[in-house]
Amino acid sequence: MEQPADADEPLLDNRYVRVRNRRANGITEFDFAIGAPEIFVELIMPEEAFEQFCRDNKVIDVTGTARPEDDFDARLQREADARLS
Repeated sequence: MEQPADADEPLLDNRYVRVRNRRANGITEFDFAIGAPEIFVELIMPEEAFEQFCRDNKVIDVTGTARPEDDFDARLQREADARLS
């Protein structure tokens, strides 16, 4: 018997994007994930192709939302900066 999914768990077929950078030359840098936004691949593509990619994949845009690894990345950067000082 199939168990109901927990409301807090992401659906395995949900697809997510997080825009990291939009370059002046029209290239978009972004993360793409399926099922869990914290496990992603980094991609780049022209803006028009990115917009089509998002439509085709029916993505959930999580740009601007907090990521658990942000705190870790910031701490690593501070430690690296301190070693260089």
